[in-house]
Amino acid sequence: MSETTRTRGWRGRRARIVSCLLTTALLAACAGNGPAGEDGDGAAGNGERPADTARTVDPGAPVSDEHIAQLDVGIPGKVTLVDPADNMEAGLNVNQLGLEPLLRIDPDGELQPWLATEWEQVSDTVYEYTLREGVTFWDGTELTAEDVKYSWDHLRAPESRRATYFAAVDTVEAVDAGTVRVTLTQPDASWQYTPAMWYSVIFQKKFAEETGDAFGQPGTLLVATGPWKFDSVNPASGMELSAYEGYWGGKPPIDRISVKSFADDNSMALALRAGEIDIAPVVSGPTGFDAAAGGNTVTTVETCGTARMSLPMRRAPWDDVHVRRAVAHAINRDDIVAAAQGAAAGPAVYAISPRLLQTLGTEEEVQTALEEIETYPYDLEAAEAELAQSSVPDGFDFDLTVPPSSAAIAEVIAAQLGEIGIDIAVEVLPDTAWYAALREDVRPLTFSATGACTPDPDWDSIFFDTDESGEPIGLNMAQYSSPEVSALWAEGLLEQDPAQRLRIYTDLQKQVAEDVPYISLFAEGTTYASTTYDIAEYNSYFWMNLPWALNLVPK
Repeated sequence: MSETTRTRGWRGRRARIVSCLLTTALLAACAGNGPAGEDGDGAAGNGERPADTARTVDPGAPVSDEHIAQLDVGIPGKVTLVDPADNMEAGLNVNQLGLEPLLRIDPDGELQPWLATEWEQVSDTVYEYTLREGVTFWDGTELTAEDVKYSWDHLRAPESRRATYFAAVDTVEAVDAGTVRVTLTQPDASWQYTPAMWYSVIFQKKFAEETGDAFGQPGTLLVATGPWKFDSVNPASGMELSAYEGYWGGKPPIDRISVKSFADDNSMALALRAGEIDIAPVVSGPTGFDAAAGGNTVTTVETCGTARMSLPMRRAPWDDVHVRRAVAHAINRDDIVAAAQGAAAGPAVYAISPRLLQTLGTEEEVQTALEEIETYPYDLEAAEAELAQSSVPDGFDFDLTVPPSSAAIAEVIAAQLGEIGIDIAVEVLPDTAWYAALREDVRPLTFSATGACTPDPDWDSIFFDTDESGEPIGLNMAQYSSPEVSALWAEGLLEQDPAQRLRIYTDLQKQVAEDVPYISLFAEGTTYASTTYDIAEYNSYFWMNLPWALNLVPK
């Protein structure tokens, strides 16, 4: 059994998912570029909590066999549809209760079987997957390779919000009833993880074809293989699910799941306190939520996401590297971590999260590589010296534009930059207006988180995307264009040898550190809240990739 790969063309692969990724980041408040924190208060743990415990049961089996008649789940936002090619925001948190991928990623970044039992990299561009026998859809019909082909072709269609993840795919073939073959247009070392991610889930071809444009809509839904069937969706209130007794992993331990939509963390916390919900799998502000919910409710783990400040390099004075280096030295990450209200797992200093390098070498090899990369420790004297060399030695005024959830962190950043004569006015925009600002030709000075990720270091290329002409696109909010860096991102995907890839991403980060288009602030943390249940393996590369309610364990 060989390991798999994830698909993304290296140019322009994320232009369509700005809103999706950043919304997920804001809702999940994820984690990644620094050390794990202490236990308690939602900080990343030391491997002793259930959230840090890996699954040891068979694929499809629940971690606990405790019977639950009904589970009430709270989510921030609304479920508007269940089509995995188009659903956004809150729907991403519940789709996986019924939709499944071929593989799973364990907390060490290793691929494990799920709907597929075997996978093989046949050549640099060809991958084959052997489907598990005996898997049936909710109507009792058997899963076949044709369903996988149809699902992935649907997800990679030009109009799909997930098409960017399949950009390197040339063809998907059903070799026979139990074998799927994927051929890439060119080698892509990151493709191996795609069949294990939430954006590559499988559903029934027959139902999708029969329902046409109504597929995935609230009145139509879909048919899939997961442990819980989608019974109904009401965009105003939530979603109802029930156990699929023919599930290939055995009868699910939870009979019914009721998903309730909430406008914000506070209303969801009060519902938890009142016993109206049992668990909130996504909490954006752990400290405030825990206080409103009555205490001892939140658990936060480190992820591989990195919260960072993007410096708009095509706007003066940010086009001056000395200004950017001055700001980098003026940032006190410890204060920013404190302002994150429990959503941070520790300071971050690298362009690529160190956790995303762990599949490329030993801990010692990765650490040696990181030591080659320049960082900018908090040093006001060094900051003032850099600013003195710039085009604005006496300082300047500028707006820092953020969504409401980032306002507290923005105020801390503004105060820190004020220490060296940079007068920052914090401009708080509603979420929709902020997303729109990120798409403007002239980008704002802003701060954002990354959200979910895979174990491959290419994930962080989303902030460096350029088109064929070298023009910044997608989530390249710094509008940074470096032919050398773009070439290294491309080389990192084409190279198959892990040691060589580690060298490539080290050289890439050295150049980015010299240019300072972004300032990494903190490793993100992802949080759930409950007084009744824990979620085992919540510290996986993304907890939402699988039917996560199978991982519930009683407290």
